[in-house]
Amino acid sequence: MAAMQMDPDLAKHLFFEGATMVILNVPRGTEFGIDYNSWEVGPKFRGVKMIPPGVHFLHNSSVDKANPTDVGPRMGFFLSLQQQGLTVLCWNALLEEVDLSPAPEAEVEAMRANLQELDQFLGPYPYATLKKWISLTNFVSEATMERLQPESRQICAFSDVLPV
Repeated sequence: MAAMQMDPDLAKHLFFEGATMVILNVPRGTEFGIDYNSWEVGPKFRGVKMIPPGVHFLHNSSVDKANPTDVGPRMGFFLSLQQQGLTVLCWNALLEEVDLSPAPEAEVEAMRANLQELDQFLGPYPYATLKKWISLTNFVSEATMERLQPESRQICAFSDVLPV
């Protein structure tokens, strides 16, 4: 994730007040994004910090290890994140997608206790596009988001192909 210039006091405030999304074991080279932005995952990536509360869209595309220019279809899901919230998810290597099963509460609390040590592995939320994102989601409630998502919660750029 590209570095962004931010006042250190503001960054500290956002670190402690914003939500944090930890996604473990995302393979290097995977395309990962939140809302309007996407990046190629590097070796240190563990998630995103300083996320403003509200509805967000997290998305990813798997990459062929043998040919990194071959990128799979975009998969994603909506989440409603709370102020100071910590969400911990894990990459499913078999399905090549984020497993949306919640992490055990003990694991979440252990990560919360060590959040400052985890900081170096978390990319900052890209505030440059926040206004645009809010203009799209300002009237989308958590209940509406839940009602409109597919049962699997995963949204794919390609529909499943069904036999005729």
